[in-house]
Amino acid sequence: MKRRLFLLLPVLWCWTLMGCATTYVEEPQPSKPTSERADFPAYDGPKIVVAVLPLGLSERAAKAYPHLLAKDVGLGVHNRVIETLYDTNRFRFVEEKPEVVKDVLDRQWMSMAGMVDQGTAVEMGRMLGASKVIYGEVYDFAQGGEQIGGLSARQNFSTRMGIQVRCVDVETLEYVPGSGTGRGADVGEASDAAIREAVAGLIRRLK
Repeated sequence: MKRRLFLLLPVLWCWTLMGCATTYVEEPQPSKPTSERADFPAYDGPKIVVAVLPLGLSERAAKAYPHLLAKDVGLGVHNRVIETLYDTNRFRFVEEKPEVVKDVLDRQWMSMAGMVDQGTAVEMGRMLGASKVIYGEVYDFAQGGEQIGGLSARQNFSTRMGIQVRCVDVETLEYVPGSGTGRGADVGEASDAAIREAVAGLIRRLK
């Protein structure tokens, strides 16, 4: 009996070690800081007068992550788009009208309607006195990453966001797009990286 127990001890020890092992599944690490990824070239030419509308939120992203539908999230993304555009030194902004911002947020962000249609964007741009309108959509969003050890689990999320912005001429209806994907520890970091990359792509294509 003692001999049998002695032979079983190594097996029990190995089983215990395996039960405590940790597996780790995580999305790719966050991208480099935005300052290293999408610097804007120096510019001292004429500035374009633009109206900037809040972005829309795709139905797919909203259904998968309903917490994104919070108004403060949409407003935060909108404000960051304006700040990033300002950093390019290429634009002059018409004065925002709170009722316009609220209307677009209600219809395009909080209702999961996605990108505002071009006709509405142009109409709002003319109403605000801008020669061009910048609008767009959060078309992709994901969070992932999980660490499991023994019988316990700990979530360790990374966040990915995909954004497209468009600059449309209110007279010719021609538009120029720019897209970007950002990763970070939270929505703020991911949106900041995605917006900066999207705006960088936009200004590369502007005439």
